[in-house]
Amino acid sequence: MTAVILVSIFYLNYYLLIPQFLSNRKFKEYAGTVIGVLIIVYCLSTLNQPKPSEFKKEFIPPPIRFKKEFIPPPIRENSMAFVDVKPARKHRFFDFGILILSTISIAVSTSIYGTKEWFVNENQLKEIENQKLSAELSFLKAQINPHFFFNTLNGIYALARKKSDQTPEIILKLSELMRYIIYEADTVKVLLSREVAHIENYIELQRIRLNEMFDVSFNVKGNTGLKQIEPLLFSVFLENAFKHGVDYTQPGEIMINLEIRDDELIFFIQNPIAKRVPKSTNGNNGVGLKNIKKRLNLVYPRRHELTITTNDNKYTVELKLSLSEA
Repeated sequence: MTAVILVSIFYLNYYLLIPQFLSNRKFKEYAGTVIGVLIIVYCLSTLNQPKPSEFKKEFIPPPIRFKKEFIPPPIRENSMAFVDVKPARKHRFFDFGILILSTISIAVSTSIYGTKEWFVNENQLKEIENQKLSAELSFLKAQINPHFFFNTLNGIYALARKKSDQTPEIILKLSELMRYIIYEADTVKVLLSREVAHIENYIELQRIRLNEMFDVSFNVKGNTGLKQIEPLLFSVFLENAFKHGVDYTQPGEIMINLEIRDDELIFFIQNPIAKRVPKSTNGNNGVGLKNIKKRLNLVYPRRHELTITTNDNKYTVELKLSLSEA
């Protein structure tokens, strides 16, 4: 009977009291109901308590002494052989101990329910966070891509006005860049080798429109292998280097290095600061640079190090990434 009571209290609390009161933050109602249940249990525990009238006389025979001729003494009502005996409480199945057990049953059911709800809420929060992350990354990419093409189209427009023979070749390079962004970069990760090819196409496009006085170098060290990376991470740095570092009136150099060391990637780019461009534009004020910082914090939290410096009229960016998922 005790087991039946405890199991009933467990499921009553788990399926009725917690969802009805505790989950709806009705703490007073929940506490009052639990106390009421315990009172009912206590009242039930007193139903089978024996009453004083239930005590009765029961004969206990005296010690037997073996003799040759044993004649039992006469039995008298007031004999000391008759004593008061409390009957066995065959039907008493709980007392104050049942209150303790009932409280433990309620506590256990509440703990199990709370743990289950915590796991459900955690999964929901992770799903919401993933959806938020995906939406925010899509938004940031949408901001970067138009900015990227805007700068490139400006260069094509300038050459078209000059009626340069290089205009068709630049448009072809631009179409290759667009193909990569539209069909390949619209994923969570891309092969590092494809991102390197995209950088080479972009640099080649810029070389076509630059004069011979300006030098652009791109060196890749290490094995890209099958390593994957977030697409278009380096586009903003490349754009800024060509936008703010190229001065057509004097020679200059843009150095771009990409090195892979096991699971670490190091991207380095350095460009001169053109005199015709205010230094403030090379800082952190650009929309593209702010966006790439957000993307790095979202996709590579605690797995990246971005250093931007301006020394000796040169603008330097060094990005270190841990490609390991651990």
